[in-house]
Amino acid sequence: MKVTKGTILVTAILGVIIAVLIRKFIVSITTNYHLRQQESLSSKARQDVRRHRAIVDFSFLGPNNLSDRLASRATPNERLTEAFGIQNSFTTTCPTIYTHSVTTARSVIQTMDSNKWIDFFHVAEAVLDRVVNPLGEFETPVYLVTIVRPLVFIAMLHPFFSVEPTQISLDDVGEATDMINLLWMESKKTSRTGLHEYQQRLQAALQRILPHCFPCRQEKHPLNIIIPAYETMWRVVLLTYVSAGFRVKDRETAEQFRQVVEDCPRYFNKEIDSDVLEVALNFAKEGLRLYPPTKRIRRTAPSDPLNVQGDPHVVAADVEKCHRDARIWGPDAKAFRPSRFRELTDAMKEAYMPFGAGKHQCPTASKFGYRAIIVLVVALAKGLGTLDSGLKIRFDNAELDENLSEVLPSGRMDTEDWVCEMNFTDAMEQGNGGEP
Repeated sequence: MKVTKGTILVTAILGVIIAVLIRKFIVSITTNYHLRQQESLSSKARQDVRRHRAIVDFSFLGPNNLSDRLASRATPNERLTEAFGIQNSFTTTCPTIYTHSVTTARSVIQTMDSNKWIDFFHVAEAVLDRVVNPLGEFETPVYLVTIVRPLVFIAMLHPFFSVEPTQISLDDVGEATDMINLLWMESKKTSRTGLHEYQQRLQAALQRILPHCFPCRQEKHPLNIIIPAYETMWRVVLLTYVSAGFRVKDRETAEQFRQVVEDCPRYFNKEIDSDVLEVALNFAKEGLRLYPPTKRIRRTAPSDPLNVQGDPHVVAADVEKCHRDARIWGPDAKAFRPSRFRELTDAMKEAYMPFGAGKHQCPTASKFGYRAIIVLVVALAKGLGTLDSGLKIRFDNAELDENLSEVLPSGRMDTEDWVCEMNFTDAMEQGNGGEP
């Protein structure tokens, strides 16, 4: 059989076509396999999220009423009642006290209009000025918590108790915030030997700070507001401030934060483009995603009828895990990137629950929480400084000091040793337009 050049050419072409088709077939199989794997992982992730969310929104209880939900939440929080003597929506089993607690909070939150948010920012600036001025020029390191705690404490007293910040003793505030921290840590111990002393000192400080609130009944004690308003807020503010002002590596986030700081508080004015405010609030949302106020939300489940003792058992929703799950949030799940909130998937929306979920979501979840956080973060950036202005944060941890990508530890005691140091050389270069 005579082989012609045409036959060879046709054979070669057919070979190429077959090879291309085989390659496409292999790529298709591989792609479909990876897609199925990804879909499987995503499906498993959403199942995990729904299991945790069911605990948070009480649907794990099955058919339930208000009394069931209050009992489920109150039992794991009994330690807070013992430590602080509070009776609020987080600790009570009484529907009347619960309603009073929520109504009291909402009566303040719902009145925060544009003018009040601008006023809140100026209050935060004034408070920070009072706190920072005695520290001089940061010639020696200053512990960051000694600045953030009084700032958040006094700023949050202003809307809820109509307090004039300049009239409050910083020594009393320092005593109150220290005692709250010590009582919180003491409440987690099995043997709580220090409670009485800390409680007395806290009560004495609060009576000096808020004399018009005393004497009072337990359900009207200032701590019923202070614990959820201040205690769940200050660490989020601190961690968001450090993340945005000192740990950002991508240019977009850095530029956005500079703009957010520069434009505050103008974007609370209704006449300003709402897109600017949305960018600012995304910083608060991202801080809450990485560092939720309550990492694990505990509920009491009904007792098992097969349990002879009939004791209820406690279940926990891992909010932090849901907020950092790479299967939901992508490979940069642990990176501080506020722009991710421009477009959330349904899975992300379902996984995000910094203020709880369902009927008992925190009243601050609508607007107040996000706005309060970004106002306080910006006040710190303007009044205290950022990496751009020459301020340094030292973590007493070599890995954190050297690796800006490392997610920050967020335990109660993790931030105690973080210090602020002013780099005067960098600050001078900033002031001279970057020239030495």
